[in-house]
Amino acid sequence: MPQTDRIDEIIADQERLDAQTAPRVPFKLYDIPVLILFLVLFGVVFLQFFTRYVLNDSIGWTEELARYLLISMTFVGVIKSQLIDSHIRLDFIDSYVGSYARHLKIFALFATTFFAGFCVWSLWGLTSRTSFQKMVSMPFPKYYLYAVILAALTVLTLVAVVQFIRSLRGISK
Repeated sequence: MPQTDRIDEIIADQERLDAQTAPRVPFKLYDIPVLILFLVLFGVVFLQFFTRYVLNDSIGWTEELARYLLISMTFVGVIKSQLIDSHIRLDFIDSYVGSYARHLKIFALFATTFFAGFCVWSLWGLTSRTSFQKMVSMPFPKYYLYAVILAALTVLTLVAVVQFIRSLRGISK
C-alpha cells in the first residue's frame, strides 16, 4: 500500500470522526463576562507588546494587569465549563465503571461543590484580612481581584449545588 493511500485513509477516518462529534456549544448570555475579560486582556497584552517592542519603552503596569485578568478569566470561565459539563476528565474511566457512572458523577459534583465552597470561605477570610493591600504597580487594592474571584467561585458553588441536587434526583441537566 503506497504511503499516499494510507494518508488518504487517515484523513477519511478523521473526517468521519469529525462528522460524528457533538455540535459546538452555542453562545449564551452568561458568556459575555468571559468575552469581556478576554477582550480587555487582549488589549492589555497588545499594549504591552506595542510599547515594549515597537516603542522600546514598556509600560510597567501592563504585565501585572494581564496576570490579574488571566487569573480572573480562569475563574469566570470555569463557570461555563461547569454549566456545559466540559471539564477535563478521564473518559476511559467512564467505560470501566459502567453502571456506577452515575454514582461517580454524583461524587464528582459533591467534591466540586465542597471544594468551591471551601474556596469561597477561604477567599472571604483572605479578602477581609488583606483588603488594605495595594497592587504592586497600580494604585488599586488587591480587593478588586479577590472580589471578582470570590463572585465567580460563589456562582460556581451555586451551579454545582444545583447540579448536585439534580443528579441526586436523577434529572440530567
